[in-house]
Amino acid sequence: MLFRLSEITKSYSAHDILRGLTFQINANEKVGLVGRNGAGKTTAFRIITGEEAADDGEIVKINNLKLGLLAQHVDFTDDETVHTAALSAFERIHDIEAEMRRLETEMAENYTEEILNAYAELQTEFEQADGFSYAARAEAILLGLGFNKENWDTKTVNLSGGQKNRLGLARLLLSGADILLLDEPTNHLDVNAVEWLENFLQTYDKTFVLISHDRYFLDRVCNRIIEIENGRANTYTGNYSKFLIEREERREAQRRAFENQQTMIAKNEDFIRRNLAGKKTKLAKSRRNMLERLERVEAVATERSQGNFVLKKIERAGNQVLTVEDLAIGYGDKVLAKDISFSLLRGEALGVIGDNGTGKTTFLKTVLGSIRALSGEMNWGAKTDIGYYSQQLEE
Repeated sequence: MLFRLSEITKSYSAHDILRGLTFQINANEKVGLVGRNGAGKTTAFRIITGEEAADDGEIVKINNLKLGLLAQHVDFTDDETVHTAALSAFERIHDIEAEMRRLETEMAENYTEEILNAYAELQTEFEQADGFSYAARAEAILLGLGFNKENWDTKTVNLSGGQKNRLGLARLLLSGADILLLDEPTNHLDVNAVEWLENFLQTYDKTFVLISHDRYFLDRVCNRIIEIENGRANTYTGNYSKFLIEREERREAQRRAFENQQTMIAKNEDFIRRNLAGKKTKLAKSRRNMLERLERVEAVATERSQGNFVLKKIERAGNQVLTVEDLAIGYGDKVLAKDISFSLLRGEALGVIGDNGTGKTTFLKTVLGSIRALSGEMNWGAKTDIGYYSQQLEE
C-alpha cells in the first residue's frame, strides 16, 4: 500500500462532494480515476496532496511518500527557461553536486578523515538519486514532449498554453515521485506528444493515478479504474473498456437488488399497517424493527444532465463569414505562419491543427483582431457575431 483514503467527506457550503470516499492505491498500479464533471476527482487529488483538508475521514500514507501532482493549470516563474524549469526537478541533486565541489576544494587544502566520510556519504546519495544520468533523462523527456534543443533557452513566459502544459508534465516526470497524480495530462498536448506520453506511461515502473475523459488514452495506459459516483468510489480491475462492461453488470445487479428490496419493504409495510393493532401486533412490531435496522440498497444513479444551455436567437449572417488572403501571423520579426488564404462560408466548420507552438492560438487571436497581422487581409462578413472560448479562460 502507498496510501489509503477511508470514509473521506468534503462539502462546499451545502453541496456534498465526497460522501465516504474510500479507496487504496498500491505500488506499481496504473489507475484511472473517472467520473462525471464535478464528481470530486480533482478534490480527491487536493486532499491527497494536503492542498485541501477533508471534513472527515482518514488518510493513511507510507512514510516518506513522495507525491508528484500535475495540476490542470501550470505556472512558472518569469525568469525560467524551458531547460532550467525542467532541471528544477533535480534541485536536491544540484545541492549535492555543489556540496561535493565545496568538499573537494576543502580536501585539497585540508585533507581529513571527517571530510572524506562526508564526501563519501554525499557520493552515495548522488548515485542513489541517479545523479550521473539525470541530464540525459531530462533531455530524453524534453525531446519526447516536443521541445527541441533550439527551444531550451526560450523563456517560459513566451510559451503557449499547450507548451506550458507539456513543460509542467516534463518537470513532473523528472521529479522521481513515488506516485504521479495526473489531472488531465493530455490537455493541450498535440498528437505526437500524446503518443509519446502513452508509451512512457505504458513502460513506467512506478505508480500513477490519472484523471482523464479520454477513454482511448485510459484504455491504453491503465490497468485499474476507480469511478467516483455519488461521492463514493467503485473499483474495477482492467482498462476503461472493461470497466464500462463491469459497471453495467454491477448496475444491473444493483437495480435488481433495489427492486427486490423495495418489493419486500412494501409487503412488510403493508403487513405492519394491517396488523399493528390486531392479533398479530407482536409480529408486526418485529417486522417494523427489522425494517428500521435494514441496510437499504441505493437506487442506481441516473446519468445527470451536464447542463441546460439555451442559445439565444441571433440575426442571420451573410453567406460569406470570413475571408483571409495571404495572411502572415507572428510576433515582431518572428513569423509563425504565412500565405494563409481561405474563405469560410455560413454553416461550415473549420478545424485548425498543428503542433504546440506553431501558431494556432496566435492565428485565432489575429483574426479576432487582438494581435496585429504581420501582413495580408482579413474580412468578416456582415452581421457576423463572434464568440471566443480561450485556452486559459482569460476572457
